[in-house]
Amino acid sequence: MSQESAIVFTIFYALLCFCIVYPSTEFVSAGLTVDHVFSSTLGSESLQFVQHHIRRTSLNLMVHSLLPVMYIRVYFMQFGDDGGDGGGIGELPVVAIAWKVFIGAAIALPGLVAGAIYWWSRDGWQNHPIAKRLGRFCDGERLRDWRAVATSINDEFRRDSRVVIRMNPLSRIVVTESWIVKTGPYWINVAGQEDTALVAFKSDTHDVSQEAFETVQYVNIAVKSTRPGIREFNIRINALDFKDLQDRINRPITILSSVKFHRTVLDRFVDVFKEQVGQNPRYRGAEAVDQQDSCFACMQVQPNVKIVKNCADLNEDGEPLAEARCCQPCNCRPMWCIDCVARWFASRQNQSERESWLQQKCTCPMCRARFCVLDVCFIEAAR
Repeated sequence: MSQESAIVFTIFYALLCFCIVYPSTEFVSAGLTVDHVFSSTLGSESLQFVQHHIRRTSLNLMVHSLLPVMYIRVYFMQFGDDGGDGGGIGELPVVAIAWKVFIGAAIALPGLVAGAIYWWSRDGWQNHPIAKRLGRFCDGERLRDWRAVATSINDEFRRDSRVVIRMNPLSRIVVTESWIVKTGPYWINVAGQEDTALVAFKSDTHDVSQEAFETVQYVNIAVKSTRPGIREFNIRINALDFKDLQDRINRPITILSSVKFHRTVLDRFVDVFKEQVGQNPRYRGAEAVDQQDSCFACMQVQPNVKIVKNCADLNEDGEPLAEARCCQPCNCRPMWCIDCVARWFASRQNQSERESWLQQKCTCPMCRARFCVLDVCFIEAAR
């Protein structure tokens, strides 16, 4: 076969390997993962959480180590007729040497991994890195050895009070009454809640997302154990999952002053609503806001917005709206702050259509006049 065919095969195999090592959400949903294919071998996670992940990490390592040698095997079956050197690969001495080194490493890797797994599995997996990591939590009393630690984690994982947050297709964070566990493809990190500090040190926002309002925020949290020998690890979760994590953690999560994020969809909507209102015309009416006035809803700040009909009552195609959908004048004096108006606006929307809240209408809390976000104006202080 031609060298072009070999290149196409190599690219295809590389993509296949990527999907096996780092499966997409679609692959996970379809059950095309190592965990799902070998589920009968791995056992039930809900019954034996730790033992399941010991077998899972070992199996992942074994399967992934076979990918290079399988590539070599299929490559020579298909392209071995081109001189047995990889379809012209041996034409350059340096490339030929690299090719032979790759073949040798690909053949040796599964053997080395199999030997390591055999060593780990002796004495009931006592030599496995996960077992040794759990052994550092032994206290000589209730937790005498790593198996006692594993039993504690297994028992708490079976309870309904656990919180499981998926960080990506490969990793999850599991929080039980006493433990914080982060699972990965080849390892798990464990920390005991009683001797662990959590610090939210970074947040990042992405504009392209399937989440509401076309943005998604992630919070990076450092899990720092004070127990000797337990390494610090980081977790990265959707900001909307932060409250679930915070409710399950027995200790307060420290949030650095530089870290800003929305803990709920409503918080995110309030910020987007305020940004849009900031682009609307300012209200310069004769009604003055008394310095003694407070927002009618929260009673914490002065009223700073007024509902004034500004929109043209046109749909997306520029056609006039039906009278029943048109915005209406509001004659109420300023009584609300922007945060409370935004929360009122959100409360009147269909909760299952969050992505379209900003395009919908609402009624004034007092006079029930219909308005949209374009009709909400900040009050400009009189000079």
